[in-house]
Amino acid sequence: MAVLLVAAVAHVASSNSGGMGGPMGHHGMRGGMRGHGFPLMLLLKTANLTDAQKQQVHAIFEARHASRKAEYQQLKAAREQIAAKFTSTGAVAASDFSAPASQIAQLQSQMMNERIQDAIAIRNVLTPAQLAQISATKAKLDAIHAEMKALWTQGGSDSTPAE
Repeated sequence: MAVLLVAAVAHVASSNSGGMGGPMGHHGMRGGMRGHGFPLMLLLKTANLTDAQKQQVHAIFEARHASRKAEYQQLKAAREQIAAKFTSTGAVAASDFSAPASQIAQLQSQMMNERIQDAIAIRNVLTPAQLAQISATKAKLDAIHAEMKALWTQGGSDSTPAE
């Protein structure tokens, strides 16, 4: 039951072209802004944003779009350096990987800080009632996730979950 509910929520979120859909939704998802495992854009869909708020959120994502694209390209290049060295026929030492690994760590830290700044900027657009709605949605999703995890960990158990 919980799996079906999560699948339905994910389907509605991905297919909902009204509200937060369109170009803004894609930038937010690619940015990886997640609230403890739940995409920020999915949570924002439940906040019933006004058109003005939607425009503000869209502007927040757009402001970083070019830099995020460049950061992802840099991450890809560093990962490709590691893969090329790892699959080469010559001798390999841990030190061969330190420069691209360091670059990846630096980029990931930078991107996380940017996501936090964006999340704070988006949060500042919301009203107290919208924040309460998002919090309630997250609590429901957390409960569903916990129930799913409990079901998976029971795996081989003969017991049935409490309803």
